[in-house]
Amino acid sequence: MPPKPSEKRSRVSSSEEENHVLAVGDAILGDIQRRLEKLDMLDKIDERLIKMEDGMGTIKQKVLELEGGVNSVNSEVADLKKSIEKKAEKEHLQLLDEEVEDLRNRSRRNNLVFYNIPERAEGQNCVEFIQNFIANHMALETSRGRVEIERAHRTPTYAANHNMKKPRPIHVAFLRHTDKLKILANATASLKGNPYNGNIIGIGADFAKKTQE
Repeated sequence: MPPKPSEKRSRVSSSEEENHVLAVGDAILGDIQRRLEKLDMLDKIDERLIKMEDGMGTIKQKVLELEGGVNSVNSEVADLKKSIEKKAEKEHLQLLDEEVEDLRNRSRRNNLVFYNIPERAEGQNCVEFIQNFIANHMALETSRGRVEIERAHRTPTYAANHNMKKPRPIHVAFLRHTDKLKILANATASLKGNPYNGNIIGIGADFAKKTQE
């Protein structure tokens, strides 16, 4: 017996409802799937962020280590610079000192020092005494007669500043370098075994203090 129209409509309606339910279910499942995928993507993003944070921490640590190394190098460079500056300053001062010493020696180029001449033997005129000493005691003269002397004096100037166990030396500045050389060259032969008032006299070049030392 064929189904009634109402039964056909009922069957069609039921099928449509089932299809609708299935469609809604599929839509819900699809939405859930998409949400799950988004959640999975967010988890992956979180993992990446965590890794990036860890990487940033490592980078920061390396940067701090590098900064410490740079600071250490800067400190060493500063110390080295100070050391070089002090060394350069010391070398400069030493060079200046040597130049001054050289100038002092050059200024004494024509000078001689007479040792062990008894105190007060020169009287009031030290220049004349040395001229007579060279001409008479040493028997030396130049082609012009007696040697020409610019100045002569004992050092130190005052006897009170000197150890009087020995006579103060007499510093003599000759006018000509050739006269100085002649006297110095003949000093040993002229004075050896030839004492003056019981004293053996010595003659030497007049150098600055550091050069003497």
